[in-house]
Amino acid sequence: MAAEDRGGTLKLESGRLADATTIVARASGDSEPQAVDPSPVSFEPGKRYATRRVLGAGGMGEVRLCGDAWVGREVAMKVMRAGSGSERAARARFLREARVQGQLEHPSVVPVYDLGHDEGGQEFFTMKRVKGQTLEEILTALRERDPALEQKFGRRRLLSAMSQVCLAVAYAHSRGVIHRDLKPANLMLGDFGEVYVLDWGIARIHGAADLDDEARVMPDTEAVPETQVGALVGTPGYMSPEQARGETRDLTPRSDVYALGAILFELLSLEPLHRGKSMNQVLASTLTQAPVAPSNVAPERGIAPELDEICLRAVALDPAERFESARALSEALERYLDGERDAERRTELAAEHLARARQALNDSEDPARRSEGLRELSRALALNPTDPAAIGMISGWVLAATDELPAEAEAELKAVELADRKAAAGRAVAAYVSWVAFIPLLWFTGVKSWPLVGAFVLIATVLIANTTWMAVSGNSGPKHMRRNLWLNFAAVGATSFLFGPFVFTPGMAVASASAYVVGIRANRQTRWLVFGLGLASVFVPAALAWAGLLPASYAFEDGIMKVLPGMLPFEPGPAHAMLIAVTLAQLATPAVMVGRSLEALTRAERQNFAQAWRLRQLVPAVPAGTSIPPAAKCLF
Repeated sequence: MAAEDRGGTLKLESGRLADATTIVARASGDSEPQAVDPSPVSFEPGKRYATRRVLGAGGMGEVRLCGDAWVGREVAMKVMRAGSGSERAARARFLREARVQGQLEHPSVVPVYDLGHDEGGQEFFTMKRVKGQTLEEILTALRERDPALEQKFGRRRLLSAMSQVCLAVAYAHSRGVIHRDLKPANLMLGDFGEVYVLDWGIARIHGAADLDDEARVMPDTEAVPETQVGALVGTPGYMSPEQARGETRDLTPRSDVYALGAILFELLSLEPLHRGKSMNQVLASTLTQAPVAPSNVAPERGIAPELDEICLRAVALDPAERFESARALSEALERYLDGERDAERRTELAAEHLARARQALNDSEDPARRSEGLRELSRALALNPTDPAAIGMISGWVLAATDELPAEAEAELKAVELADRKAAAGRAVAAYVSWVAFIPLLWFTGVKSWPLVGAFVLIATVLIANTTWMAVSGNSGPKHMRRNLWLNFAAVGATSFLFGPFVFTPGMAVASASAYVVGIRANRQTRWLVFGLGLASVFVPAALAWAGLLPASYAFEDGIMKVLPGMLPFEPGPAHAMLIAVTLAQLATPAVMVGRSLEALTRAERQNFAQAWRLRQLVPAVPAGTSIPPAAKCLF
């Protein structure tokens, strides 16, 4: 196969051929041999370079892809073209490009291999043939959301490449060379980590005069009144304000730092630092616009504040406020990248903890595994607080409101309920003791039936004793509460010995039932038991009286209902005192007992709300559209 038939279509990667010292030859297929050829070489004069094709041509030169027969490699050769203006000036400029680039021996500066003239006396120089993509191409593809380029050129890789570019520029500065035309089109990234700074054609060399025929920007002096006509060198939008003012002979390395900052701004935001419909508008923006943080231009890209700070400092209008050198800019980027590498490692560790959390929480029937899963979930969120998956899961676990509780949570809640029941028993003792105050009234009013008085006192005494034992010992479990319920409503039923079952007894039953339901947080089954015992405390004594097993409580004569107390013979004075005392007890006892229980419930509710509110401040909000993982839905 002939050499010229290898590979695909070559593309000239140069914005301005006449000024370019570096030509980027890139092919759809790789024309370079895949294997190294160590065969012997014939150093035949005049046959070292064989032209394979023309890569591009401009007003002052032509660039060819050539084979180097002596070394066995492809090179890019730039030759002068005949009739390119003043021959003397063109020759001086051509040789200057080759010598400046050739003397910048840095891995990110394309090396010059050879400088000479052919048999016809035409000057040429050869360079390494570099292949890759310019940053301008990459940014264009990223703006278009090219998935392949987005995968290949992530932000960290581009920032690392920018750090290498800064070091290459810093090296040039150390040799007294200021690039003056840094822009995305003049930066190239190769497939194997290579980073190149291209086009040193209009670089300024310290102590050397500029050539008179340098390519210059010609702005409208009315639009940019401070600019000297014909004095601008560089590319509008990337050149520094001092370049835009025409101060080309007094530029310092901080002018290149500004251009690097403008490139960094575009790399981060995918938008140019300076925009305008014309060159004059871009130059006016360069001269007058205060620095803008890239995150303000592209908030959706999640640009870190550290990068904002680096970028703002690099593009400060005043050179004294910029980084003092390109190396300092590189070091700032490296410090950020070191932190980002730590962040990436934290993200990886968070993902590992989250995976273990999901696995453990799926086994929700095992309390130990569930606790382990919650710990893993906490570690994941601590390592990566902005991870939507971890946020959604932990928010679901902490804040989801369901009726189901795991066994250990049920046990804790039961312990709280038992403690509350113990406290309620203590309050009930105080209420029951108040009943004892009525015993002296029994003798004051006189006793009609000692057996009934004895039954009433016995039931009240046993009830008070049992309730006191529960309050002191803390034995307030279900069986103890059921026994106390029976004793309580037996005592309530015994009040029917005073005025019959249909006068005070219903009120006492209602008060007792309310106090129990609230005080012990009765479940549905217990509430039905309380309701049944309340009915029994009223209707069992009534049924016994109707059956003749107890004295009749009421008599009806001529439309008048008479109360026939079985226990006491009421005289007017003592009877009124008894009625007042019992009525006050009926009103005060439920008010105090239920009120105390409601206060406790209100305090618990406020505590729970306060804890939930604090948790909501600690736990990040679940992002919109984030679904709670299935394992998180079965905890509460």
